[in-house]
Amino acid sequence: MPKKNDPLARSIDRRLAALCVPEDLAARVVAGAQEKKRPRVVRFRRPLAVAAVFCLIVTCSMGVLAAASPDSRNLFAVLGEQVFYLLQPIERSCVQNGIETTVVAAMNDRDTVDIYVAVRDLEGSRVNARTDLADVSLSGLLIPPSVQLVQFDEKSATATFRIEGICGEDLNGKKVTLSIGAVLLNKSDYVSQNTGVSVAQIAQAFPDPEFQTLTGEREYMTVGSGDELPLFSDDSALIPAETEESALTQLLPWGSLAAGGVADGSLHLLVRPDATGRYAQYTDVRLIDKKHPEQTDQTLHTVEFGKCETIAANQYYEYTEYVIPLPENAGRETLSIAYSGVTYEEVIRGKWSATFQLESVSRQRIAYPDLTLDGWHISRVELSPMGVCVVMDGGDGNDLDASRPKIVAYDAAGKPISVNGSSSSWNGTEFALKNQFETPLPLEEISRVTVGGKEIEFKN
Repeated sequence: MPKKNDPLARSIDRRLAALCVPEDLAARVVAGAQEKKRPRVVRFRRPLAVAAVFCLIVTCSMGVLAAASPDSRNLFAVLGEQVFYLLQPIERSCVQNGIETTVVAAMNDRDTVDIYVAVRDLEGSRVNARTDLADVSLSGLLIPPSVQLVQFDEKSATATFRIEGICGEDLNGKKVTLSIGAVLLNKSDYVSQNTGVSVAQIAQAFPDPEFQTLTGEREYMTVGSGDELPLFSDDSALIPAETEESALTQLLPWGSLAAGGVADGSLHLLVRPDATGRYAQYTDVRLIDKKHPEQTDQTLHTVEFGKCETIAANQYYEYTEYVIPLPENAGRETLSIAYSGVTYEEVIRGKWSATFQLESVSRQRIAYPDLTLDGWHISRVELSPMGVCVVMDGGDGNDLDASRPKIVAYDAAGKPISVNGSSSSWNGTEFALKNQFETPLPLEEISRVTVGGKEIEFKN
């Protein structure tokens, strides 16, 4: 089957992986048949951010609040005086289903946009430190933005979120629209939770697993360790079985077990995600060897299929099948099923929306170092209160992961400044690498910047 070479898709995939996961998490995209989604390979097991939501479109009132609102004061307390005054005040509020969202402030540096949103419950105490936002979109972004809880203030019962996005176009001075489609309640974070259910019990409950041929839309993923992972794109999946409600049915907290079994040396688990399981940020299933508990890393294949629902740029499926190759020379009785993931107990759907105009970039320093590192010519370095962006040319866009220069910014005391994440893009001629700071910093608090160990001199 021929492979497709799509630079734009590769650019988006690179930026998405870098934004959602640490830099050491690599992704391999292999083209499939036209009716299939692309298989993905993730070499190291880490949380993968996935937001799955159903958006109910309703009318929403929007207004401008006073400049000294409680939300502004709360953000002032969270970020501190110097950082707070770097932000552009917005103060636009929207109420849906008793939940109020207020876009408090924003900042952009042409590459990245940060928007701070305060969320409170006007009808009770549903919003707390275990609250998240989903189906978040901002016009003009290259990919869906990331969402991070900055703080939950118990006194005002207000959750403050930072919504960070990579700009797909120059948004300086332009109107943008921020939309939120769901508020997720009561977050649970599971890490290697042992179910106590063995592979032998699954094989006994489903002694003769039946498979079906898949047609239509589906999506594959492979997660594991090692330099070379087998790609998984099987055209078959388990047929949902007619079983009575049991402890096995509720094996995983994000859905019901619809079928299972052992076939071709692998454990198969077919899960029908429930109403809140659709919003799980990531899900991971592993096998634990009771005799050798340290040997818990296996390759995990998943295929999502069935009825497909499209919301914004994302697609969500009726079924997820997990396929785990069984370790050699391991007894089925000694292998138990464990899971990790981030799930929610309740979802409040709506459409919280605010339209406002971003201010143009004014606080920025630019250098043109004419520096070459590992075959890459660094043509421009941009420093803003939000982070450092390095623009390079001279390569073909394929070997950046192996030769990515280290970007470090230092504070006034000479200590490296912590970063919140990294992103990269390739436009066919130039590569742009961006390190985002954990919180915005005044430029006068940034003493110097090095790229690949070389100090960059800024003229302005």
